[in-house]
Amino acid sequence: MRRTLSRAAALAALTLGSVALAQQPPVSLPAPRIASAFPAGAQAGTTIEVTVNGTDLDDGPELHFSHPGIKAEVIVPTDPKAADPKAKTEMKGKGGRKKGGPPLAAVKFKVTVPADVPVGQYDVRAINGHGVSNPRAFVVGDRPEVDEQEPNDEAQSPEPTMSLAGGLGAMPNKNVPRAQRIELGTTINGTIATPTDVDYMVFSGKAGQRVLASCLASSIDSRARPLVEIYDPAGKRLGLNRNYHDTDALVDITLPADGDYYVRVSEFAYQQGGPDYFYRLTVGTGPWVDAVFPPVVNPGKPTQVTLYGRNLPGGKPAPGMAVDGRPVETLTVTVTPPADPAARHRMSFHGRVAPPMGLQDGFEYRLVTPNGSSNAVPLFLTDAKIHVEKEAGNDKYETAEEIPVPCEVAGRIDRRYDRDFYSFAAKKGEVYYVELLAERIGSLTDLYLRIRDDKNKELAGDPDDDIESLHPVTFFSRSSDPPVVKFTAPADGKVLILVGSNDANVSYGPRCAYRLRVTPAAPDFRAVVMARSHDQPATVVAQADGEAAYDVFVHRTDGFTGTVVVTAENLPPGVTAAPAFVGSTVKWGTLVLSASAGAKEFTGPITVKCTATIGGKPVVREARPATITWGIPGQQQNIATVTRLDRELIFAVRTERAAFRLTTDLANAKIKTKDKDGKEKEDKVAGEIFLKPGDKLTVPVKIVWQEKEARANPLNISAEATQQNMQNAPVSVNNGQPMPPLAKDKNESPVTIDVKTTAPPGSYAVALRGETQIQVARDPAQKDKKTPANVEAYALPIAITVLPLTLAKVTVTPPANNQLKLGTTAELTVKVDRQFDYAGEFAVTVTLPKEAAGVTVKPATIPAGKDEVKIPIEVAKDAKVGGLSNVIVHAVATVHGKFPITQETKFNLNVAK
Repeated sequence: MRRTLSRAAALAALTLGSVALAQQPPVSLPAPRIASAFPAGAQAGTTIEVTVNGTDLDDGPELHFSHPGIKAEVIVPTDPKAADPKAKTEMKGKGGRKKGGPPLAAVKFKVTVPADVPVGQYDVRAINGHGVSNPRAFVVGDRPEVDEQEPNDEAQSPEPTMSLAGGLGAMPNKNVPRAQRIELGTTINGTIATPTDVDYMVFSGKAGQRVLASCLASSIDSRARPLVEIYDPAGKRLGLNRNYHDTDALVDITLPADGDYYVRVSEFAYQQGGPDYFYRLTVGTGPWVDAVFPPVVNPGKPTQVTLYGRNLPGGKPAPGMAVDGRPVETLTVTVTPPADPAARHRMSFHGRVAPPMGLQDGFEYRLVTPNGSSNAVPLFLTDAKIHVEKEAGNDKYETAEEIPVPCEVAGRIDRRYDRDFYSFAAKKGEVYYVELLAERIGSLTDLYLRIRDDKNKELAGDPDDDIESLHPVTFFSRSSDPPVVKFTAPADGKVLILVGSNDANVSYGPRCAYRLRVTPAAPDFRAVVMARSHDQPATVVAQADGEAAYDVFVHRTDGFTGTVVVTAENLPPGVTAAPAFVGSTVKWGTLVLSASAGAKEFTGPITVKCTATIGGKPVVREARPATITWGIPGQQQNIATVTRLDRELIFAVRTERAAFRLTTDLANAKIKTKDKDGKEKEDKVAGEIFLKPGDKLTVPVKIVWQEKEARANPLNISAEATQQNMQNAPVSVNNGQPMPPLAKDKNESPVTIDVKTTAPPGSYAVALRGETQIQVARDPAQKDKKTPANVEAYALPIAITVLPLTLAKVTVTPPANNQLKLGTTAELTVKVDRQFDYAGEFAVTVTLPKEAAGVTVKPATIPAGKDEVKIPIEVAKDAKVGGLSNVIVHAVATVHGKFPITQETKFNLNVAK
């Protein structure tokens, strides 16, 4: 499948997103949301006015930036009545927060960016009495900035030229607005206000200058799809571009003569416009980095890499290399990757990180020059040895490039129709994970992977793109990269790997790099944490005496199937979080946070950490925060939201009490199970809940209303999903089917938790959610005017441990020919093939048939971490001669300190003279 198809699903939501955010769902509680913050950035060392557009921005808005040095102060209208007849002038709270008044759609702030704030991209959020909003990007630059000044819809042209759709417009006259004059090296903050809005800027340049016009859109959370063009004074178009990266544009021209030149910005196809269609246009001769090679480095190891770009100080021409038809330069620099273990497993690139890239480890690089800083580019991290592809000669299998496995290859589709063969020596039975990454590292190529023998005969390969995604809508991580191949060498000899591109005829060059990993299994995981909203931008806000929840998504690699324990840290006083368990093979989990009745108002960052046991050792990964940037209207099915990673995980507490609480009565829960004879029985829960595959747990669920008059509608109770099809989940509620609504006069309902007979062992958490509709006054000034709003509550997760039916396959190697001789001692080898990461000991006993008089076998132990034990078999001189059928070997493992799990096997022996 073409690369563009996997990205198109998310980018298509930009069109739907305007409807979703502009029309806040009428049944939701008031919650601040930001659609745009204009301008979307500022030069370091300046103070500017920023207008925040969105919904529910009343009740004292403030701004929170992910960099603590950036400060904001709300600008109070000098004449509140003129701005809003119902507005109150009273100012209270932190930062002069305005109390009362109707919901606002736009608020102005004075934003100060100190000179020492590093150049880069940050998050800005609105805070008010309702909570905290979704983030929007705010860019700190090192160039002078101006706002677009209307009217600038026409350019001053000395003679008639093309029409609006194709050029500069008609002959100007005294009444025709002129292009906005700017200096080279300026950033212009603009908006495509209407679908047909066109913005012109004019600058003066010198012959031979290489001028770049970079227009940021999708990378700064804008819905704009800009087409950028540059014209000479005579109206001749010198260059144009759109979709350089997603919807960002980049035009590169070399000025043919001294004079004025015009930059034209318009919405591609003239179909969309409005406050959400903002952009940042930088026009100048500063440096630009298109790509870095190799794109991957080892953590903590200073490494030389080559930059490919334009206007690189001291850069050298790169013959045969071009981007969008324009030549590029190269510059060798040394980068120092992070060495700290915590930073090693993060994605600390601060540009827009979409879900496919969001599961990689990496950091940000930016070239700093006297002529300004370049754009930021990501570099990726690996623990494997890095092998950099040779420049040429590996296009045929006969000349495959030998690689020192295990390793990671940094390669590139350099030329049209380029393909790369690699080879390595393998032993029969060796297992390697072969992974090819391109789109997931921002590369513009759609790759395929083939594994072949030394005769170029196919052994394995990808059928198409990897269709796996962490979530089908919220965190759509699917990419056009091929799926990971678990390859087992069928024989001793050379193995070939072919890396090719489905679009190598049109997509090649510096921006088409890839990573090829060939390593033994390295089980691991990454995690993402998001507000529990599957169609709209949101942030988690807990009300006093209530609960709120996060979604946690776990991405597993190289066969890791263990349980992941999710915990929250740095919580404010009065807020607690019970650990959540993302069970074996499960992708999704729910982390529930509880605010006490006395919890104080809070807005700030918290941390979510995920822990698993891999190879007998604890592995900790910090969950990466993410947010829906642009949602989808009406929870439409199979449409992915536009989502990105955030700079921090923001949580809020508000002192207004929750409408109701959901509690589980575990003291009266009952377990329906079977005894050792297969008869059904019912047990009460006593302490920690242990269940076997096939068991059922029935738990009474109670609803406690904080305000009696609030209950007026039926209430729905459901379990939070752990995978897309809950009917196939290892642990589910009501067999994955919806439960009937609870009538408005009922406050208790039993919930049945089913453990599938095929459920892998491990810890699981069942999170229950209750949802109903109440009446709320959205305008504090009109408390008698109420509208319906959905409210929800979460029960503390029910932790369940599923016991294993077996923990190993047992094999026995008897004495030679299964023969035992009188008066001798033979040896029996018992081996276990461990399952489910069990690393403890096995108590081994051998049960002999009654005919085995005179034959003795003592108990033995397979120590923790070992796989076999040799057991002596003593045969008395007067032992009974004959065959011993159905000798049974029992290997018993005890889990959780009290549950013996027995696995056994049978074999035959013969006692001979």
